[in-house]
Amino acid sequence: MITVAEIEAAFEHLPTHEMLQVAEWLDEYRAMINASKNLFQRLDAEEGEKTRQQ
Repeated sequence: MITVAEIEAAFEHLPTHEMLQVAEWLDEYRAMINASKNLFQRLDAEEGEKTRQQ
């Protein structure tokens, strides 16, 4: 298993264009995680509404 410290150390040795590629990927990944989180929150809220209506 790779630790965060090992990833950070490796990241520092990447050429600039590769650092930018990783940064872009992380931004996209973060956006996907946030979208999933928002979707699950919305679905949970809808499920709660249905439960209260029954």
